[in-house]
Amino acid sequence: MQIKHSLNDFGIERWAGLLTWALLATMSLWLIAGRPDSALFSASWWGALLLFVVYIVAFAKATQEQSLKFEPTSRYLLLLLQLLCVYILFWLLPLNFLAILLTMWCAQLPYFFTIRNSVLIAALINVPHALIFQLHWQQQDAWLTSLLFWAFHLFAILMMGSQLREQRARESEQALNRELRATQKLLTEVNKRQERTRIARNIHDLLGHHLTALAIQLQVAERKSEGEVKQLLQQSQGIAKLLLADVREAVSEIRASAAMPLKPLLEQLLIPTPHKRIELDLDPGLQLAQVEVAEAVVRIVQETITNFVRHSRGNCLRIAAQLSDRHFNLQMSDNGGPTATVELGNGLQGMRDRVHALKGSFALTTAPQFCIRISLPVEQS
Repeated sequence: MQIKHSLNDFGIERWAGLLTWALLATMSLWLIAGRPDSALFSASWWGALLLFVVYIVAFAKATQEQSLKFEPTSRYLLLLLQLLCVYILFWLLPLNFLAILLTMWCAQLPYFFTIRNSVLIAALINVPHALIFQLHWQQQDAWLTSLLFWAFHLFAILMMGSQLREQRARESEQALNRELRATQKLLTEVNKRQERTRIARNIHDLLGHHLTALAIQLQVAERKSEGEVKQLLQQSQGIAKLLLADVREAVSEIRASAAMPLKPLLEQLLIPTPHKRIELDLDPGLQLAQVEVAEAVVRIVQETITNFVRHSRGNCLRIAAQLSDRHFNLQMSDNGGPTATVELGNGLQGMRDRVHALKGSFALTTAPQFCIRISLPVEQS
């Protein structure tokens, strides 16, 4: 089971939950302080305070933006801890409004489960609520109260689910825009390369052909001439050969300049986030001559950045690239520390397939940090 949404989606709702908890805890502790069995600073009063504190700490950890160790199991355990604290508070305090803590708990469910499963879970957790208040506190309307609070739970789940769908749609639109910008930049570079190649080919085929013919004609005329004319023809022939060499050198330079600069392409993929940064460690002059290699690198880096922002415990992703010995080497690593064994999902599998299609090598390591190393054979630009 995987988390359905990124916990980075939590925003002002998290602070609203903290404020709600503070009001509930203050009111509850103030109300029970007047009871004989739970006077101020009595054992039961301190026990209730401890449960409130444990609940909010678990809530804060479960909804924090930074990744936790042993994701997502650790977040599920934090959810269970919150629920246990609420049930114990139900047992200690005969205050029905404590069920608001269950509403806060249910608001977290859409981040971990589907809306349908969240609604079912919300119904199930209300059963112990009703039983405790009916059997332990002898409240005759316990089931009706529980049903009313379940309606609040349902409202919280649906509202949070709607917000998450909107947030995910916005993120998908932003990701699509970044992909379109990178693709546009790639197409622009491809068009530039095709135009330079066409110009170089025309220069080579037309001007080079005529200069070669001119050099041959001068050579023939030089053999048939004598004296001063022959000397002038020899000089003209030398100039023609020199000009032909200059044309060939110019054509070679034009073809070499047709390679695509890599850094501007990758900069289009960067995602501005408040808690994570992405470092590009590559020479601004690094270029790739093959369109298919450049496109594969752009798509691989894009998928890596998306995975880093959504799933990594680290706060820095380093992307390094270099050309050496007719190979393009790419290394992408974050500082999230060792990770458990990673299963190749669609994203990582797609990376590996792209690399293998280009006769390259793909290596993935998870310790001492998550790192992807890719090597692709390339032509000299």
